[in-house]
Amino acid sequence: MKGALAVLAVLLASGLEAADWPQWRGPDRDGRIPDLEARAEWPASLTPAWKVEVGEGHASPVVVGDRVYVFSRQGEEEVVQALALATGETVWRQAYPAPYEMNSAAHAHGKGPKGTPVVAHGRVCVLGISGILSCYRAEDGQPLWRKGFASRFSETSPLYGTAVSPVIDGERVIAHVGGPGNGSLAAFDTATGEVAWEWTGDGPGYASPVIAEIGGLRQVVTFSESSLVGLSADDGTLLWTVSFTTAYVQNAVTPVIEGDTVIYSGLDHP
Repeated sequence: MKGALAVLAVLLASGLEAADWPQWRGPDRDGRIPDLEARAEWPASLTPAWKVEVGEGHASPVVVGDRVYVFSRQGEEEVVQALALATGETVWRQAYPAPYEMNSAAHAHGKGPKGTPVVAHGRVCVLGISGILSCYRAEDGQPLWRKGFASRFSETSPLYGTAVSPVIDGERVIAHVGGPGNGSLAAFDTATGEVAWEWTGDGPGYASPVIAEIGGLRQVVTFSESSLVGLSADDGTLLWTVSFTTAYVQNAVTPVIEGDTVIYSGLDHP
């Protein structure tokens, strides 16, 4: 996918009031824009403010303050960039080698990355298509740490490549790493990369975790490869699980939380 940032710039040029959109599906990870009143009318046409070629991938750009953060592939590298929101100029750029071979059934998808960056508390964290987890200082792009998991798991991504968008909870970033049947849903310290807690009950799905209070308990809710699970956000204890599988092993829909209700679905399971 190319030109995703140009689309974002078009919307900004239309006079919409800018607000932080720091992660997958927005501030609360639910697709909602808080405190935004619907416009009485829309302009007849939109004028692009700027356009930047950023490479390939499915990761969404995110906005915090006066910067746009984008995660993409350029050749055999995965690239993290911070761009000026007003002009599209590069503020900083970091890249690392990430060669990857797509499963033949998903060759048309491209080599990603698929997971959207998350920005919070001065950190930017990304999870690449082959399962490389990285964290940077948001101000200047200084790499804080990077983790690959090949020494632990025989496969470090699901069949069609990692698609999990990590989530930051306080001083921890939560991501599901590993491959089919063998993974770790874990909370990593954003400053050091050290593991604060982990659950190793299943391999990762393609959905992204959400954090919510359900039944008075702060929980991480997400799809694994074969289940919908709820874990304690504090220590990773498994609180509940619902068996859920789809054709072609692709649990990919981010759950939605409304009060104490968890709404979920999947391919051929609406």
